[in-house]
Amino acid sequence: MTRASNEKLSNPLHPENVSFTMRPHLKLERAKSVLERRLFLKAMTLGLAAPVALKLARSATAAPAGAPVRFLMMYFPHGTACEHYNPKMGGDGSDPTQFALDMTNESILGPLEPYKKWVNVYQGFDYPGTYGTHEGIVNILSGANTGDTTTPRITAEHAIAKGLGVQPLILGACSHMPYAIDLHGMLFWDGTAAVDPQKNPAAAFDKLFGGQTSTPSPMQSADDQLRSAMLDLTTAELTDLKKSVSSLTTESSKLQSHLDAIAALKTGGGSGGSGKSSCTTKPTLPNVEKVRQASAGVVLDSSHSNDYFYQEANFRLIFQAQLELVTQALICNAAQVIGLMPMYATAEFDFSFVGGSLGGCNGWSHHSGLSHTGYQQQPSAQYNSPVTIDNAKPDTRAAFARAQRWFFEQLTTNVVSVLATTPDPAASDGSMVLDNTLIYVTSEIGDGQNHLRMGELMYPQIPSYLPMVSIGGAGGGIKSGQVITLPITTDAAKPGPAARPAVDVYATLAKAMGVTATFTGSTGTLPGVVA
Repeated sequence: MTRASNEKLSNPLHPENVSFTMRPHLKLERAKSVLERRLFLKAMTLGLAAPVALKLARSATAAPAGAPVRFLMMYFPHGTACEHYNPKMGGDGSDPTQFALDMTNESILGPLEPYKKWVNVYQGFDYPGTYGTHEGIVNILSGANTGDTTTPRITAEHAIAKGLGVQPLILGACSHMPYAIDLHGMLFWDGTAAVDPQKNPAAAFDKLFGGQTSTPSPMQSADDQLRSAMLDLTTAELTDLKKSVSSLTTESSKLQSHLDAIAALKTGGGSGGSGKSSCTTKPTLPNVEKVRQASAGVVLDSSHSNDYFYQEANFRLIFQAQLELVTQALICNAAQVIGLMPMYATAEFDFSFVGGSLGGCNGWSHHSGLSHTGYQQQPSAQYNSPVTIDNAKPDTRAAFARAQRWFFEQLTTNVVSVLATTPDPAASDGSMVLDNTLIYVTSEIGDGQNHLRMGELMYPQIPSYLPMVSIGGAGGGIKSGQVITLPITTDAAKPGPAARPAVDVYATLAKAMGVTATFTGSTGTLPGVVA
């Protein structure tokens, strides 16, 4: 053995026997310590308990954590009136990011205008199948090309849930007839059979939150107090804290993002959100409790015709309770994938509650009265007119448009606006829940009267599309704030449809969620949509 080998074996300090550990940057460690102490003392001066003050201080130097992505699929029945639905494009229409949702007559999508940066509208897609009217509900979300209700298929929300390794929560507000689920209620499929939605929001609430208590533990209380304390900081204090945090130039600071988010919320005039967004305690959902009390003690008859959850008179409260539950479940990540079906296809519910004149519609019943009203062309419109919804009279189907706008008002007020202003309790990067959520909204047909399944021109040169809208950021996975339109043949002698399958949109949304999903008939994901 050589002398060098002997030295290596006998000398524990020989370079090859020493494990080196990089010494932390003393200046950085000192800065972190000073910052944490400063924030701890400031929190104490705000009157916070020591555990809360310590939590605030330590959050200053904690690395931000990502949040899980969530998905909500919501259906609304009977299509649209295109002269009240299509986004208004800016300029010459060539820029897909220049559009307005609240400038199209009654503006069915108008409630989403304040949240337009999160919105994508998809135009010119279709779905296959033997059924070409409301019965197409059995195929629209799967890409299946079948005219029966027994062939196995999987719909988009179940495919995404499978890719994420979770069970979807499927809810319905009067989503089928009282006696049983039939063809007009078979929207969601789990790969084997149609899924009967959970009709009772109280039962779903108990399953999601039944294991939580109403009294927070000390550490849970600290989380809530921390968020409240940050909201109570003055603008000057926020600025001072942000300067201190920014001195950690080599650290990714959790608190920096939180401070930015809190500052933005204060500028906007309030914290928004839904109260107990920490999800460490059982939430209080007033509409869910109203439904629980109203439905208690009902003994069903043999036909279930007295089932509380399928009575038209109870529809609006049940729907609002379902939306209330959906919002809290998404905030808490208690259900990562949700499907929601308010009303079944061909439901004749009276929608006179939307108010205003009936106009040219056939009555207030949602299906045969409102949606089956045909459009009327402007007297001057001809085949050689420009392609535009202005070729249809807006007054004729205004009542139908108000009815469809109501669904988007409910979704926006009860879900979108809350998620857009609620800091994500599962994230530490300052993101809102809507940043990490993707909502998809659609119907079984395009034009209500013509029962179109695809984008095509109606006479005279009126463009109509199957309604398809996504809302949210999917954790940064989607490029939102655009209208994606496939061209429609404008040859007056031979108008033709746009022919890309709707399942390409579903594959795209799944990819934005981090899931690779395969759908029958798909030609691939859409360019320029997945981030």
